[in-house]
Amino acid sequence: MKKIICGSRKYKNINFDNLVDSFDIIVRNNMLLPNNNYGTKNSQIQVLNCHIYQYYKEKKYEDKPITPEGWISVYMQEFGMSENHIRRFFDYLELDSVEFKHFDDNNTNLMRYVLHTHKIHGVIQKQLRCGLGYIAECIKLNIKPFLIGFSLESSYALNKQFSNKDGTGICHNIDFEIDIIKQLHQTGLIDATFCAIKDSSSLEIDSSLIDPTPAALDVLSKIYKDIEKG
Repeated sequence: MKKIICGSRKYKNINFDNLVDSFDIIVRNNMLLPNNNYGTKNSQIQVLNCHIYQYYKEKKYEDKPITPEGWISVYMQEFGMSENHIRRFFDYLELDSVEFKHFDDNNTNLMRYVLHTHKIHGVIQKQLRCGLGYIAECIKLNIKPFLIGFSLESSYALNKQFSNKDGTGICHNIDFEIDIIKQLHQTGLIDATFCAIKDSSSLEIDSSLIDPTPAALDVLSKIYKDIEKG
């Protein structure tokens, strides 16, 4: 079964709904929802970071019950999300059909093991973002996922499809995470071809970032008429 892990890089000129919906298993991270440009179907798996998962599990924040208004007060101003999006996410957390996951330390130590085992260069010094943590989990289970929406350029790495404010990234090493994705792609452990799609009205892959795989190009050819590689 084909699995796709969705990051949340903001695209303004191209829509990935049909592409993402063509996969058997859809994985999204944190507060990315259906109809946010990365598919219309519900996720089978939603990976949450520590504080969102804590709110989800304990249904409270600072010993007070979590309500939509509570989520709004936490996320609307700090992260630039709309009230409508936050309410949608609050309702989404109640779905039994979605499996919500969290990994201790976002699987940072597991990724260290992956890099060491596969002789991939780099020393992880900061906690990974939760999307990278789920990539490590797939590799541990011998699953090769497709990735989309994980920026391969630092200038786009902190903007989000569902937010009007860029993240700070201060808790993570964004440039190093980009390098990890590129090396994992190069070694064949993941397929990050879709992450190199440019934000243009026609489908164009920036092959200067990574080499597109035949498997990914085949998937794209079934969804989009013309593919340009530049």
